[in-house]
Amino acid sequence: MASQKFAFCPYCGAKLTGNPTVCPNCHRQLPVETHEPKSAAPSMTKLFNNPYKEGMDRYREEKRPGSIR
Repeated sequence: MASQKFAFCPYCGAKLTGNPTVCPNCHRQLPVETHEPKSAAPSMTKLFNNPYKEGMDRYREEKRPGSIR
């Protein structure tokens, strides 16, 4: 995993040069970007948070003009 390129530290606001993994001012570890694959199926967390919205989004997607279904 590579660290994200920040122009400024997200914690203290110090200007960053290069691609550091630790802020030279506050010495905090900079966040690391993650590459999580997007799944086609909705996550259980998303369904439990708002099942009505998730269902309506899928309904609108299926009823969109030009859709295969």
